[in-house]
This record gives sequence, structure tokens and C-alpha cells, in this order.
Amino acid sequence: MAPTTMAKVTKSEIEAELISSLYRRTRPLLIANLGAMFLLTISLWTSADHFHLLLWAGTLFGWTMLRFALAKLYLSRPRSVGEARYWVYAFATGSGVAGMLWGSSVLLITSMGPDHSRLVAAFMMAALSASAIAGYTNSLIAFAAFTIPALAPFGINLIWFEGEPSWLIGAFVVFWGLLLWSMARHLNDGFRDNVALLLGNENLIKNLSIAKDRAEMANRAKTRFLGNMSHELRTPLNTVIGYSEMMKLQVLGPVGNPQYQEYVGHIHDRGRHLLNFVTQVFDLSQLEAGDIELTEETVDITKLVVEAVEEIIPAALADEILVNADVATDLPPLHGDYGKLRQVLGNLLANAVKFTTAGNRVVVSAERGIDGGLAISVSDSGIGMSKTEIDRVTIPFHRLESQDHLKRMTALKNDTGQTSTGLGLPISKLLLELHGGRLHVASSLGVGTTVTMLLPPDRLLTEDRQSAQALDHARHPILSSPKLARGAAE
Repeated sequence: MAPTTMAKVTKSEIEAELISSLYRRTRPLLIANLGAMFLLTISLWTSADHFHLLLWAGTLFGWTMLRFALAKLYLSRPRSVGEARYWVYAFATGSGVAGMLWGSSVLLITSMGPDHSRLVAAFMMAALSASAIAGYTNSLIAFAAFTIPALAPFGINLIWFEGEPSWLIGAFVVFWGLLLWSMARHLNDGFRDNVALLLGNENLIKNLSIAKDRAEMANRAKTRFLGNMSHELRTPLNTVIGYSEMMKLQVLGPVGNPQYQEYVGHIHDRGRHLLNFVTQVFDLSQLEAGDIELTEETVDITKLVVEAVEEIIPAALADEILVNADVATDLPPLHGDYGKLRQVLGNLLANAVKFTTAGNRVVVSAERGIDGGLAISVSDSGIGMSKTEIDRVTIPFHRLESQDHLKRMTALKNDTGQTSTGLGLPISKLLLELHGGRLHVASSLGVGTTVTMLLPPDRLLTEDRQSAQALDHARHPILSSPKLARGAAE
């Protein structure tokens, strides 16, 4: 057992659980006691005095039922850890009296013939030993309280069976007692280890559950904070960007000092960079909070790809990168949120251009996936990623751009010191999951990266689905206002 598990469980807790287990075993012990008492009474009926036999059987029966009632009382409500030692003493007392009653039965057994008497005595020792091992080893105190008064009279009877002590039988009886005690201690140690492991695991589960709840609360608080912060920052940033753009374009006249013109350009560029970051943080907080819903429509896949490529071409040309698009001609329309899918494809293209060096190319392809769905891939011949980076690339805030340079051992082109928190792919992953799809990343260092948007087959509008959709719209026309709705009803 691991020491860290044991450290989380106190000795008192282990004792309390062992005692509870003792009391839970009372029912099978009750059945065993009553069954053995009944068989022994029948066996002795023809040889023992009926009064003493019935007195012994009645006393044992009454005491057994009293112990059963005590167990019911113990199990009737949860007990504190501090109460355990008092209840183990109560159990040991009950076991001791039961052991004395069973030990006293040797006086009745002697009324049988010599052969039968020795055989029954030996059988009773074995039966009582098995009962003690099965029902009392959770507590060595209870085990000793039962076995000593129960087995000692039978052992003495066997040793002095013929009036003279038999040292051979005495040696067997002593060996039997030591063996029984050794087995009891071994089982008790095993029970303690098992209980400690069980309680340790329960404590660990409770602690993990508490930690999970706290983490979820902290994550919700973080999401609310990021959402509120992003919302509050967007308004002043738009103002800064607007004024700086007016100054950059010299709307109200020329800027006196040319150096100021350069500064205004930096303000404008940094403001747009910060606004883009704030917008991404806001989108991420909404996605994590489940506040974004899809506005679904019929999407032309070719149009989606062409518009995304046209938007990234200026940045690609500035870096001397060629962008190619290859769209399969047999693709049916797509049912989804055009704006969200456009945002995902834009993120993938922006990353591809960002990590591709001059003179290379970025390729966008759209085709049917292996499962019959849609696969839109963006491939670059850039610096690539390692297996560790691929595993972390969809985790929000997993890197800053400067840290990325250190890992890849190369600086990004046009590096102006602006940082990137790597939110594009995490947001893209969540947006695709809203569509029931997923994001797949494949990359090799120095070779390039391919990121694929995978959308399920049920998102593609085949001819049958388009016909069914058109029929459904024909049967359920869209009414754009309450007035039109009333008119239709009339």
C-alpha cells in the first residue's frame, strides 16, 4: 500500500471501519450459532440430562439473540470514530460470554460414549475455530475473548481424556492454538491494509470531487471575468483605433512631424492587434460558457473557401507566399453557420501564412472525408511542430510568441515584438465541435503543417436532404412578423 494513501487515513478511522464490519457480520454468525446449537442439542438428547441440555441451549439462544439486537442497535445510525473503542469492548464482552457458553458444552459432551465424546470434542474445536476465523478476526480483542473460553475446555478435555495427560495431544492442542492465533493476526493485518486502502481511496475521491468543484467554480469565475474584461476593453480600443486611423490618414490635415506619423502607425497597428486579442478572449469566454449559438444556413463550400483565400492573399503576397485553392467539384452544400466556419478557415489560413517562409506556398483543399463528411485542409510548408506541440496547440493560452521562437529555434518573419497567446486554434476547435465536427492537426518539424476541418456527413445537404428540406419549408412557411402571421391564420 502506498504511504501517501495511509497518511490520509488515521488509525481511529481504520478501527471504526473494522468494528462496523464486525457488527455487519452478526447475521451470518447468528445463523451459524443457532444451527450448531440445534445439531449439538439433537446429538446430545439421548445421552445428556435434558434439564441441563435445555438450560444450556436456552441460555445460548437468548444470548445470541441479545447480541443480534445489540448489532441492530449499532447499525441503526452512523457512529462517530470516537465511539468505536467502546463498541469493540461491548462486542468482545458478548463474544467472551458466547465463548464460555460454547466451552461449557464440553460438560454435556462427556455424557456421550468415549469414542463419540472425543470425536465430537475434536469436531467442536474445529468448528469453533472456523467460526472465530470467519467472524472475529477484524478485532484481535474479540477473537481472543471468544476463542480462549470456547476452545480451552475442549483442549483440556482432549489432553486429560483418559484421566492421565497425553503430552502428544497437548502438543497438538498448543500447536493448534498458536497456528490459530498466527492466522488471526495475518488476517487482521490484511483487513487493516484493505480498510486503509478503501478509506484512503474514498478520501481521495472526496478531495478530488471538492477540488473539481472548486476548479469549475474558478473556471466559471475566470470565464465571466474574461468576458466582462473583453467587453469593457473593446469600446475604448475602438476609439483609440478610430482616432489613430484618422491621424494616420491625415483626415484633418497633415501631421507636422514625420516621426509622429510613424508613431501614429504603431499606435494603430498595436491597437488593432490588441483589439483582435480582446475579441478572441471574448469569443473563447463565450464558447466555454456555452453562450454561443449557431445561426445555421445553407453554405456554399466553394464560396466559403474563395472568400477566405481572397482575404488572406494581401498578407501572403506581402510575404511572397503563394496561396492555392483546390475544391472538389462534386461537393454538395453544407448546413452550418457560415460566419463561424468562415472564422475557423480564416484562423487556419492566418496561421499557415504566419509560419511559412517566403517563396513557399499554402494550399487549401476541400473534399469528401473518409467517413463521407467534409474535410477542408490548410497545408503549409513552414517550420512545423513537434509531437509535444501538436498535443498542446489547441489548449488556450498555451504559448506566447516569444516562447514559440525559443522552442522552434527560429524567429518569425516580420517579428515586431507583438505576442500571440495561440487562441486561434482553440477557438476553431470549439467552433467545429459546435457543428459536431473536430479539428485534426498533422505536422513535422522542418516539413510543414496540415490542419483539417472535419465535419460529419449529416452536415452535407445531399439531393435527398435538400428535397426534404425544401418540402419542409413549403409545408411550414416562415412568417416574418406577427402581422403576417395573423394574415396567414385568417
